[in-house]
Amino acid sequence: MGNAVIIAKPLWPVLRLAARFLADDGYRVEETSSWSRLLDSGLSCSRLSGILLGEHGNTMEELEVIRQFRERKGAQGVPIILIGGMNALLRAGKFLSSGVDLVLPADIPPGDLVERARPFLRYGSLYQSLSEANRELRELSMRDDLTGLPNRRQFSRDLSRNVEMARRIGRCLSCIIVDIDDFKRINDDFGHQEGDSVIRQFGNVLDMAKRAYDTVARLGGDEFAWLLMDADPEQALHAAGRALRLVNESVFEVAGKPEKLTATFGVSSLLPGVELSADDLVGNADRALYWGKETGKNSIRFYPPKKVKSCAKTDSYIS
Repeated sequence: MGNAVIIAKPLWPVLRLAARFLADDGYRVEETSSWSRLLDSGLSCSRLSGILLGEHGNTMEELEVIRQFRERKGAQGVPIILIGGMNALLRAGKFLSSGVDLVLPADIPPGDLVERARPFLRYGSLYQSLSEANRELRELSMRDDLTGLPNRRQFSRDLSRNVEMARRIGRCLSCIIVDIDDFKRINDDFGHQEGDSVIRQFGNVLDMAKRAYDTVARLGGDEFAWLLMDADPEQALHAAGRALRLVNESVFEVAGKPEKLTATFGVSSLLPGVELSADDLVGNADRALYWGKETGKNSIRFYPPKKVKSCAKTDSYIS
């Protein structure tokens, strides 16, 4: 919940006195000598219930600060209360149109100031609380419930963004589609609960195999996708080989007993200057996966096959 209040430029005594009332109300009060704090890149609007501004300076500059602050992400839900002398009262219309929510005279008693401010600060707290809840919901909607990895929806977004970036900067992008060999047997022999456990364990293995800036997502069932930015076919095949070895060396727990598993990997790449859509990139990796399934499983295949010939040092991973 947003529970911070900034008091900027507290030249008027009422602002310093009001700070005590606000602290008693449970707000964390931050005092700053300049309005420029509102434009500080390190200031997070997500924890702000409101801002109290002491007006005393160049009106045009102050109006510009307010306008720039309102343009910041999340700032629309932060109430701004301005306290000033006759100059502020005469120009109240300009301040309100620039983004201030309330203009009060500097000779107002501190208790009255806080009483007038409370509804705005409660609104700010509620706004930030709802924004945080919405952020958490958005994050949850992008995560797979079973593994905690990105889900198909998040993968699709990452895929589109990375394909566009790869084209723009002229770098390679590779995709690996992988699933567990004979996974149906686990569900049939041990039940879906044990199958879910295996999927979680397998997701952890893939997550350990990837680079820090790669994306590994669960597409559904026992199928996973791995997006490798700035990885050409050879590098992608080596990455798949590393993951294949890690899977083969891992011991999975199934119904309380150790179990060895294998997996098949399909790899494709988007190369600079080659017109290939995001769907084509994933589709080619999917074709390579099914080719691997049809020719022995526990293997790695690259699609289209002719591309593999240009990738020295990868033969041990595709045979």
